[in-house]
Amino acid sequence: MVNLNPQTIADIEECLRALLQPNNDIIKAATDKLNKLLKKSEYSLYLFHLLESSPYDEIKQLSAILLRQKLVAHWTKFAVESRKYIKESILKLVVSQPSQLVRRSISEVIIIIARLEVATGTWGDLFPFLTQLSSSPDTIVRQIQIHILDSLISNVDVFLKYFPQLPTVLSQAVVDPQLSVRALAVRAIGSSIYAVQTDSKLKPFIDLIPTTLQVIKQCIENDMEDDVISAYEIFNDLIESPYSSIKAHIALIVNFSIEIVKQPEIDNSIKTIAIEFLETCIKYQPKILKNSNLLHPILEILFNILTLESDSSIDENDYEYNIFQSASVAIKECGKSYSSKIIYYPILPTLKQFSESQNVNHRNAAMIIIQQLSYGCIETMKDDLDTIIQFVLRGLKDQERKVRQSACVTIGKLSQTLTPEIYKYTSQVFPLLFEQLSDPDDQFILRCCFALENFLLNLDSEELIPILPNVMEKMGFLIQRQNIQVKEFALSVLSAIAIAIEDKFEPYFNQVYKTAIELSKGANIQDPKYYLQVAQSFDLIAALINTIPKDRFKPLLEELFTFIHDTVEMVAGGKSSEIVESAFNFYSNAFELFGEEIGKLLPPIYLQVFKSATSDDGVVSHSENSGSSIRGIDNEGEDQDIQGDEADDSNGFSVRTSFLDEKSAALRCLAIMAKSLPDSYFPHIETTVQIIEPCAAYFHEDIRESALLALQSLITPINHKFPPATPWVKGDLQHQISQQVRIILDFSFQIYNHIFEMETKKEVVARACGCIAQTIAQLGPGAIAPYLGDFGQSLLKIFNNSLYCQTYSSPDTNDENDINNDDDDDDDENENNEDEDGGNDDDNFDEDEDTEFQLIDMACECIIEMATVMGKDFKIYLDASLPFLFKLSRSSSIHHSIRAVVIGTIAECFKLIESDYSTYLPRILKFTWKALKNQDESTKVQRVCCFLLGVTLQNSIQASQDQYVQSLQLISPIIMKADQDPLVLDNAIGCICRMIAGNQSFVPVATALPVLISKLPIQKDHEEIDPVLNAFLVLFNTQFDLVAPHTQTIVQSLAPYMNKSKYSLKQITTDKIQQIIHSLIIKFPDQMKQVLSTIPEFSNIKF
Repeated sequence: MVNLNPQTIADIEECLRALLQPNNDIIKAATDKLNKLLKKSEYSLYLFHLLESSPYDEIKQLSAILLRQKLVAHWTKFAVESRKYIKESILKLVVSQPSQLVRRSISEVIIIIARLEVATGTWGDLFPFLTQLSSSPDTIVRQIQIHILDSLISNVDVFLKYFPQLPTVLSQAVVDPQLSVRALAVRAIGSSIYAVQTDSKLKPFIDLIPTTLQVIKQCIENDMEDDVISAYEIFNDLIESPYSSIKAHIALIVNFSIEIVKQPEIDNSIKTIAIEFLETCIKYQPKILKNSNLLHPILEILFNILTLESDSSIDENDYEYNIFQSASVAIKECGKSYSSKIIYYPILPTLKQFSESQNVNHRNAAMIIIQQLSYGCIETMKDDLDTIIQFVLRGLKDQERKVRQSACVTIGKLSQTLTPEIYKYTSQVFPLLFEQLSDPDDQFILRCCFALENFLLNLDSEELIPILPNVMEKMGFLIQRQNIQVKEFALSVLSAIAIAIEDKFEPYFNQVYKTAIELSKGANIQDPKYYLQVAQSFDLIAALINTIPKDRFKPLLEELFTFIHDTVEMVAGGKSSEIVESAFNFYSNAFELFGEEIGKLLPPIYLQVFKSATSDDGVVSHSENSGSSIRGIDNEGEDQDIQGDEADDSNGFSVRTSFLDEKSAALRCLAIMAKSLPDSYFPHIETTVQIIEPCAAYFHEDIRESALLALQSLITPINHKFPPATPWVKGDLQHQISQQVRIILDFSFQIYNHIFEMETKKEVVARACGCIAQTIAQLGPGAIAPYLGDFGQSLLKIFNNSLYCQTYSSPDTNDENDINNDDDDDDDENENNEDEDGGNDDDNFDEDEDTEFQLIDMACECIIEMATVMGKDFKIYLDASLPFLFKLSRSSSIHHSIRAVVIGTIAECFKLIESDYSTYLPRILKFTWKALKNQDESTKVQRVCCFLLGVTLQNSIQASQDQYVQSLQLISPIIMKADQDPLVLDNAIGCICRMIAGNQSFVPVATALPVLISKLPIQKDHEEIDPVLNAFLVLFNTQFDLVAPHTQTIVQSLAPYMNKSKYSLKQITTDKIQQIIHSLIIKFPDQMKQVLSTIPEFSNIKF
């Protein structure tokens, strides 16, 4: 090695000694001097000299740590002789040093050099040296050997090329006499499996998994928790591996984990790790668990955990709390990953058993299980809500507060997911909730308020107003309590009420507004304990905006904006994301209602919101290897690729959930501002566009979703500023939009296409479809014509279950063993297997009832919007989609909610396009008749089948009288059923009316008309009013004598439609009613005058 200056050696050694002094000023001076000296690569050689020759272990260790920091930048600048000398010497040093700390620090330097040299094959001595360490009697040396190997495995192809003995070395290490070595070997085996990219190279490592499980068991027995955590982190990574050789061992690891959880003597912290692994398996490999018959054992241990004795006051940081939470989340993943056939129905007997148990913990567990299943089994639980609600009502009446508390939380959760169906039970649920509010325990009251807030949020105002005085009085008492959390939840309940009833809340406005202002302005904003109180106050103020007339609220706005803006500035930067999010909620509500009337307030608000939208304050990077570097020493010039590899090994990051909520709220607020203030927002479009792409590719799906909303909103101000020369009209695919709008559309569809191709979350893809649907409705056919090819293909993939988000780690839980396709469906498939029904089998369709429904629903919304703006020109695209839609509509493997959406979409498109559908009539008759015959079919499917049947018959020139007769025979019992669902009844009426309008000669009007009239007016589905009016117009014009005797009844049935507060009708519909009335007046002036005089809705009719 080159000659070194003795004075420089002394200077560097003096600096290193200074770093060991307990004096900050001395340390800073030494750090500054070292940074100046070590900028030159040759000075790293001095560090190696001190590492090699200093008599002091402390100096050697510091030299090694600094050398590690500097070598990446300096190594290639050393002379060849120096590099050769260091490589030879450092291998001797690592085994010869007496100090363990020094040896470990030297091993880190070896790792850095190896990463630079192994790839080029220029350190031939390294691997023979590492191999011989297996026989070293020194445990520390063997530990170092495995640690170095583990650190180098990331570049596994190069590594195996020069060190094919790796599997052999690891197989020896995993049975080493010392457990510490065996534990390190487990980590290295996991790293090898994770790094190897081919099945053929995996086998020698995979074969070591049974042995590694024995080592983990020994680590558990010896309280080596960190090693167990490391091993399970590897297992969690392996779960997502695509290789079959790994999947073959998943069942083994799962069984091992189940046994860990079963052992009473094992600490809860270890059990929690095992449960989290099981949760990961459920999420990513559910079919393996099902096929290996492991789902039932997993559920059994999860239920057992939930039924253990627990203290309801345990802290959220305790391991006891963590294991309960982990078990709950695992059940939640079961509901999301498996079809209801596999998870929901088999659990019902257990729920019944737990609910009726004498054991309070069993009754409490029943509530928690229902909460968790509601995240994934939404549609099935809606269908079976009678059963579920009885369990929860029993919980609300339970003598034990613990169970009542969980039941309150369950009501809150169900109110978030099972609306509006849950409101059928308002008369049973609300009194029980209200009764709980008298409890003196504040923690219990918090759960009650949570339930009340969510239950009231979407409750029909007609049901809420009668009980409102009692609720408001109770909230007034709760706000007076000393407990800050109780105040916060009371404010949340008031917000929910204000949102639910809007202007009917006006009598309470003054007092509630005063309370919100006092609790926000009066709070000490420097004290974090008041942050949520202020946030909830802002949310309440935001909710109050729509409760009084605009001219009454507007004078309050400027002062409110200033106060809220200034409050946000005081807590920005991560102090309270909750306050910031609530402030953005207020801005959104205010701008949405007042629009350009308050445009002058936008500039400072935009800057504040934009700052949050671009912030990464909530993402905290941290290193697990804090001892490998010295604070204050520069790492300038390091090679980014190698540094990145190091970061993967030693660094991680954590994210504040509240930060993500704030960032998402900011993007949504930008979207509302862009739509509501097209003039004022226009100057900010360029800066907004710049953040869309990175946010649309953000690591968290909520941010990606919100970014898509912001992207779509930009069309409004751009189109407002640069409108088309003429408004678009239906079917005009040549309609020209401005160049500026075309630019933003090109940019938008570039992002949408990337989402379709690469996005893994179905909810994000669903959001993209929703944004496209809005764009179609807003800009018309000409705007989206250039994108129909690519976008149309993506839609077809969605309907064929082959889009990337549907195939990426798809649970794929519906296989031939789960599905019993009926004979008719099988016949259909056989009849059409040569052409129409290509693609994936129904059995492969993923039944994630929530996200899959969102995806299909939004894709269908796109089709409907395209049919709306394109009219007859859309038929060619619809014809291409119908084979896939038909397959979904009749598949017994698809949840009926998805089938209903698809069938409804076909019907809506048929109605909009108004073409001849005789070609499709036989097929449509087959599955609609089948659904209408089936008494067990869901009301959702029956409703849309009535709709589709009527639309198709009305628009099929070749429809026969026999087809009409058979359809009427199926529709009649539906109409006559005493307790028929109102939506089904409305669509059944609409079906017969469409048949009358299509071909009245095929309908026995004389017998059908009295029945139809007796079931009017249309109750819920107001879209069915038009078919009724069309049928009346046809009959009045063609069979007047037959209809005339029913004139008074018909007129009385039309009267409710004139009530604008209940029926918000289009002008064309109102015109039809007026047309019928006036034609009757002409024919029966005296009789009509008498009839109309008794009907207030027609009091303005002129004779």
